[in-house]
Amino acid sequence: MKWFLPGIQLWPDYFFVLSGFILTHVYGQSLQKTRPGDVYNYLVHRIARVYPLHVFVLGLLVVFECGRWLIAQHMAVELHHPVFSGSTSLKYIPSNLLLIQAWDIHNTNSWNDPAWSVSAEFACYLIFPWIISSGVTRSLRSAAILVLLCAGGLLWIQLTRHTFDVTYDLGVPRAFFSFSIGCVLRQYLPQLRDLVSRVPPTLVQLATLGAIVFLFAWKGAKGIYFIPLWVLLIVSLTFEHTRVARALSWGPLVKLGDISYSIYLIHLLILWIFLLLRDLFPDFVAPFLALPPALAIAFFLVVTTVVSWFTYEYVENPGRRFIRNRFGRKRKAVAVNAPESQASQVS
Repeated sequence: MKWFLPGIQLWPDYFFVLSGFILTHVYGQSLQKTRPGDVYNYLVHRIARVYPLHVFVLGLLVVFECGRWLIAQHMAVELHHPVFSGSTSLKYIPSNLLLIQAWDIHNTNSWNDPAWSVSAEFACYLIFPWIISSGVTRSLRSAAILVLLCAGGLLWIQLTRHTFDVTYDLGVPRAFFSFSIGCVLRQYLPQLRDLVSRVPPTLVQLATLGAIVFLFAWKGAKGIYFIPLWVLLIVSLTFEHTRVARALSWGPLVKLGDISYSIYLIHLLILWIFLLLRDLFPDFVAPFLALPPALAIAFFLVVTTVVSWFTYEYVENPGRRFIRNRFGRKRKAVAVNAPESQASQVS
């Protein structure tokens, strides 16, 4: 597990590319003329997709921090992190509520650290209608220029920061470059599928997955190396008749995809709870800490998955429906809602 976990910080780029790909598929036609009603409904649906669970988890983290404050005031316990300080300072709450915390306005990640990518992608959501209406992806020449500029931007991040794990400062450019590549990818999918189909699709899928695992295991791998693999993975998986694609369509895996956003946002809170239990009841937690790392991580993932199922069923989905029904314009609902399930895994 030690070789795999560090590579997890590079997975957001896959979802940035995938997000641009799916949103172009779902909204590419309706937003070409940027009619106010279409843009409005698009924004309502994007807010409904990310905002309810984000605010809910942020609220839980604030309540949890209040609980830690009470413990610090009334119990002789040394907590692992000072209360309402550093990344959990009260001054960061407004920007987190507005989902702008990763727009280079702070010098650190704050509150729910993983939500930096939601903030960065939210910026892409706002830019997306312009990308479509400008027609930049519909002209092969301008699309090629856009891809080259985005690739250059990603390379600039890699060379100047010596890492791809930029979040609160360059999170928006990082997301935008990958997101735009995804937009172009969907626009020219038929041509790319023709190229890939010259090799057996199953072989391409297995080779791509193998290359990704290899890069995870290679300590010298750079984040920029993954970008073409994310692109190839998305294109290759559009061949849905292969055994690999069918295996990924297995019911439990599809359900994991459905709750992936909940898993992503809720796991930090579960980690915080564990750390608090360690501070309060060290003897009780000691047997867990003595477990082999792989077993401890598996247990943590199971707990996170179970909790995420509840937040998906009782917070994320109901919140999404409420915002759409309350603020969406019904005359456009059918056109936008029909393929929305295809975007269920985009965070």
